[in-house]
Amino acid sequence: MSRKSTKTVKERTLTDAQGREISVKVLNQDIVEREAAINKAMESALKLQDHIIINKQKIIGIVEDYLSEAARRNGLEWKGNALLISFNEKYRIEIRYREKIQFGIELQLAKQKIDECIKAWSVDSNDNLKAIIGEAFQVDKRGQLARYRIFALRRYKIKDPTWKEAMELIDKAIMVTSTKQYISFAVRDDAGDYHKVVLNFSTL
Repeated sequence: MSRKSTKTVKERTLTDAQGREISVKVLNQDIVEREAAINKAMESALKLQDHIIINKQKIIGIVEDYLSEAARRNGLEWKGNALLISFNEKYRIEIRYREKIQFGIELQLAKQKIDECIKAWSVDSNDNLKAIIGEAFQVDKRGQLARYRIFALRRYKIKDPTWKEAMELIDKAIMVTSTKQYISFAVRDDAGDYHKVVLNFSTL
């Protein structure tokens, strides 16, 4: 007489935030249904994100290949941002590169040099310039310096040798830590206004 094999059916469970497996039998049905809906929606969302990332690189490759070839034909290498508009001006593509900049220890040395200048100029120095310099080295709530204020100091044509040394130190302090690429697309309507194609590429 043959013996029938018995197959053990694993009890269905859900894992909570502490990593514990809880039987669905003891859970509210609403929790079980919500979990199923969330997992199904998230699976589709993550697949879509992967698809967008892959196609983003393909699209950027098309644009960059064109720019590189256009530069090569003129004996150059493509660098920088670009704005491309179709022949009928219906489509517009903009590609930009933004550098993330941090400052090295030379910035603090530059500040000391600038302080020397202010002290030396204290008798007849311009109060407005003092205020600008003071604001340039102020930090925000996150402890970050405003880059544009630091860079703005280099616009002043001051002949003082100490000031010039400070500006040279600022130049040395600038460090490009990373470069982020942005690409955007727009379509022109019948009224002549461009409307962005919303893809949210910048965060991917």
